[in-house]
Parts: sequence; structure tokens; C-alpha cells
Amino acid sequence: MPHYTETCGRLPPKQKNFDMAFNLSIDASDDGTRPELAVIIPVYNEQDSIQKVIHEWIEELEKYCQRYVILAIDDGSRDNSLAILYQLQKQFEKRIRVVSRPNRGHGQTCLEGYHHAGELGARYVFQIDSDWQCDPRYFSAFWNVRHRALVVSGIRTTRDDGWKRIVVTKTLRLMLLLAFRVDCPDANVPYRLMRTDAIQGIVRQIPGDFHLANVALAVLLRRDKSVTHTFIPIGFRQRYGGEPSVKLPLFGRKAIELYRDIQAMLTNQSRQA
Repeated sequence: MPHYTETCGRLPPKQKNFDMAFNLSIDASDDGTRPELAVIIPVYNEQDSIQKVIHEWIEELEKYCQRYVILAIDDGSRDNSLAILYQLQKQFEKRIRVVSRPNRGHGQTCLEGYHHAGELGARYVFQIDSDWQCDPRYFSAFWNVRHRALVVSGIRTTRDDGWKRIVVTKTLRLMLLLAFRVDCPDANVPYRLMRTDAIQGIVRQIPGDFHLANVALAVLLRRDKSVTHTFIPIGFRQRYGGEPSVKLPLFGRKAIELYRDIQAMLTNQSRQA
């Protein structure tokens, strides 16, 4: 599978004492070892898909990594998602840990997952979504090049959820390039494998009320010259039930909010520099 690598800078020092207002209910020493990989899955009202997602990803992860843990973070679901997650946790025991929190949105749930991965001491963190769109068949390509760059990101070259989503992705890339001079080929892609110690300090720069926090992370990672990147083409499946976190009719309003949020974040960052 083809991939594209950009290399620059050096490995940033590990960030410690990452202060965020979360209560971690996971004991990093409960099995005597630290996980090599923490897989972050934010969940909100995905009762139709979450069991399917967990089963197929555990089957795939077992082939490539013996020390991994899935962190399934329920973001205040109003359906049976949390009950299903607890059943899966009982079934797979230490392979999956469930965290429940009040609703704060997809992006902030991902940030909490990255924070948990750091506290666990996981060397790598990998984020996927719970709607079945992330196909596990691409994972091996990411895992095989994990030593080549600090961040390995997917680029959704094919999508089964409609051409309009492709237009949104391309428009977002153009907006970020023109407004902030940063090229993020697929800024909101959930398929992203990262060195945990490389992102902790960057995650801390993202405000707690930033809605599209994964886009903010992509922007900050691309602006940081010490962070190396590799990009791998992937396909994106049709979602299995549920509703997308950002609906297409709201894209224009969300784009304006995103511009303002990024501008405020970068301005604050410059003042603190």
C-alpha cells in the first residue's frame, strides 16, 4: 500500500504532568505491563454499530500487537451504547476499558482518550470512530510504518458515505491552507496513529470548548516542525446506523466557528510563546 512521508526536526521530549479535568478510572499497573498501543474509540448513541466495531477491531489488533487496550469512551449516550460497552468489557476483560462521561462532543472525547493513553504509559495512540466507517484492513499498513514518523494519518481517497463528504474534506483542506498556511490533507480523519509522548504537549494547547478538536490537533501537529508525518490512503465505509456528529446542512456554520476557534487558539498560543 503506498504511503507518503515527510520528515523534519527531531523527537520532542516527553511531556509529563498533563493537567486536565478528568478522573481516570484505569490502573496502568493492573496487568503488570504498560500497553504498547491504546486505541481510542469515542462513542455517542452508537448502539447499532459498537458491538460490530469492537469485535472486528479486536480480531485485527490481535494479529499485530500483543499489548494493546481499547479505551471506549461513552460521551453521554442516550441509547443503550454504554450498557453494550460494559457487556463487551466483561467479555474481553483487559482488552477493553470503558470510561463514561457527560456529553461534551466527539472532539473533546478524543482529547480525553489521548490524555488517558498518556497516563497509561502507552507508546502509541490510535483513534477510530464507533460508527463502523473505519475499516480495520488498513491497520497493518499503519502499524508497519510506525517507526518512520511520529504521526501516521489516513487520507480518505474513497468514501462510501457520498461525494458531498469528499467535497467537505477538500474544502476544509483549502480553508486551512489559505487561512492559516497549513496543509492538512485530511484534517478530520479519525484513522490516525501517533506517538503518545509526541502529542501530549500539543493536546494541552487545545481549549476545552473547542468543538472540532481533532481538526485543531491536526493543525497544531502540522505547524510543529519537530513532528514528522506519514500519510496512507484509506477507504471509508458507510456508517452503520446512528447519526454523524457534524451534519452536512450545518457545515457552513461549523466552518465559520472552526475558523474563529483556530484563530483564537493560535493567537493565544502566540501570546504565550
